Amino acid sequence: MRRLLMLSLLLTAAPAMAEPADIKALLQDFEKVPAARRVPDSGIAAVPAALARAGVQRFVVDDWGGAAIPVWLLRPAGAKADAPVMFVMHGIGRDADRYIAEWVEIAARAGIVIVVPEFTRAAFPDTLNYNFGAVFDEQGKLRPRERWSYSAIDIIFDRVVAREALAAKSYVLLGHSAGAQFVHRFVLLGVGAKMSRAISANSGSYTLPTGPGRWPFGVAGLPDGLWQPARALSAPMLLMQGTADNDPNHSSLPRQPEAMAQGPHRLARGMAFFAAAPSAAADAKVSFGWSCVLVPDVAHDNGGMAPYVVEMLKAGPLRKGGACRLLKKVPPA
Repeated sequence: MRRLLMLSLLLTAAPAMAEPADIKALLQDFEKVPAARRVPDSGIAAVPAALARAGVQRFVVDDWGGAAIPVWLLRPAGAKADAPVMFVMHGIGRDADRYIAEWVEIAARAGIVIVVPEFTRAAFPDTLNYNFGAVFDEQGKLRPRERWSYSAIDIIFDRVVAREALAAKSYVLLGHSAGAQFVHRFVLLGVGAKMSRAISANSGSYTLPTGPGRWPFGVAGLPDGLWQPARALSAPMLLMQGTADNDPNHSSLPRQPEAMAQGPHRLARGMAFFAAAPSAAADAKVSFGWSCVLVPDVAHDNGGMAPYVVEMLKAGPLRKGGACRLLKKVPPA
């Protein structure tokens, strides 16, 4: 609670700064080529000049239990040593450059340090090793916890804090689309001792905390100790759903039978996931710590969700449980 209140005060007091003019042009260039074609399997070779001028760095973390991870880091000029730190988990396109570019202007105004780990397709192939956290291998065998993709996050946080001489003791973990799949499963498995809040935005499929579904679509049958409802269901997680993210024919909508059973589109699936959670908490006799908000007129758009994420962080602790709350529109900056 104290961490969230401090984060809210820091965000409110942070100075506003203008976005470099060429960032918008860069984002327009990104839109011209699908990420699947633009981003090499081995990862993005270098920081685009526009991002470098905006203060974005890229370095590699290779001292954890898995493959090396390039890390994109944005510390705006106005972000002081006590600035909040937020991870932004990219989507299925593995386009860390676009995800951090969409935060340049907003992070500068809010004084937030943004961290985008780049989980390359070569090192973390398919949904198994990114969205689903590399918890199990291709044969379905449980991997050691230190090799889960989820386990890299706390270590990356420590490296960022040391590199930038930051005072932060915790971080916010935000994910959009495939990144939201990463985030909510991260929470369900109780990973991230240094996480102060998780935000899962517009996930395409979910791990339901009730019912007979098995990993990665349910928790039934997980090895002993992995599913700990008291920790998972009391965690400070916020679900954010764009009200216009309701296209049943969206090109990247997960279509596994288990995902299709959760609803026809992302909005429906997110609502079903949140609706199932309170009963799971009641059955386990644990307190429920999740919140849910609806973002008006935003479709499947990381950049469109970003201003509302900042508003939620400014709000401090949120109401737990209940119906998903419709937010007021954020006026354009």
